[in-house]
Amino acid sequence: MYRSKIGVFNGDSWEELCQSIFKAKYRDQGYQEIRASPGDFGIEGYVTDTNTAYQCYCPNLHYNQTELYNKQREKITADLEKLREYESEIESRLGGTLIKSWCFVTPEANRNKLLRHAKEKQKQVRSWDLKILSPDFRVLIHDADFYLKEINEHRALAGEAIQLNSLPLAVPELEKKSEYEENILRKTKLRIAAGQANNLNLTDEQHQKKIDKLYDRTLNEFLNFNIFCAQLDASSSVVYHKVERILATFQKQVDDWSDTLSATPNELTEKIRTDLTNRLLEELRPHVDYALATDIVNHAVANWLGLCQLDYE
Repeated sequence: MYRSKIGVFNGDSWEELCQSIFKAKYRDQGYQEIRASPGDFGIEGYVTDTNTAYQCYCPNLHYNQTELYNKQREKITADLEKLREYESEIESRLGGTLIKSWCFVTPEANRNKLLRHAKEKQKQVRSWDLKILSPDFRVLIHDADFYLKEINEHRALAGEAIQLNSLPLAVPELEKKSEYEENILRKTKLRIAAGQANNLNLTDEQHQKKIDKLYDRTLNEFLNFNIFCAQLDASSSVVYHKVERILATFQKQVDDWSDTLSATPNELTEKIRTDLTNRLLEELRPHVDYALATDIVNHAVANWLGLCQLDYE
């Protein structure tokens, strides 16, 4: 089995997922599956309206990135050769459709050399002058990120947790210190002070390091809140709008607790984290698992701290 950033697959399970995605995504554009029986023609489906053919590939074993590149390169080469070898059989199945794009769909594609190889093969295949190909034939490479929203919708229907794109979020640059940063710094100092009240052995330097570490983490999550929400929406609009509704409702509880609850800053913050995590898991499981719920809570709490919807004074 190959362990990708969106899950564990082998060749069969990856193809099965891809076929489900293609049939849902392109059903109104004339998608047609081409089964591997009685033969494998290097195409597993095509979309008539866009003249796009799809070929799925996932190795059955886990490889490092160099080994994966070699396997993908070999697969692209072998499957494009089948277009020439089985031209007549493919023509009879396309019904007059010319292939303009041949799309290689794989869970991960992390080597720029693979794109270079695809363009080299594109040039070579054009030179064959096959009657099933458009003169401007091209070879494309798609990884799972191209279909992340559809994959998550498929998982939601299957009762599985969705996953976000694993690319790191970009932190916006701030030209000067904002009131939001001041809010977070002030509250960070209160949280650290309350947590260290019984620990008198910390030096001033150690105390400051704790403040800096918590401040940096909270500020990063605050600055990335909108980006995180957009990423969640892109991954699954249905789940995003449910999360949005829960956060809007829970925010009123946060306002009340900030004004009325007798607790230290850390106790109040941890109560909010725990209760919100439980609420998300209770209402959105299995579509939201503990890891995603924690990520949502971290960003939401940081946002409330920066905007002063969660305060300690």
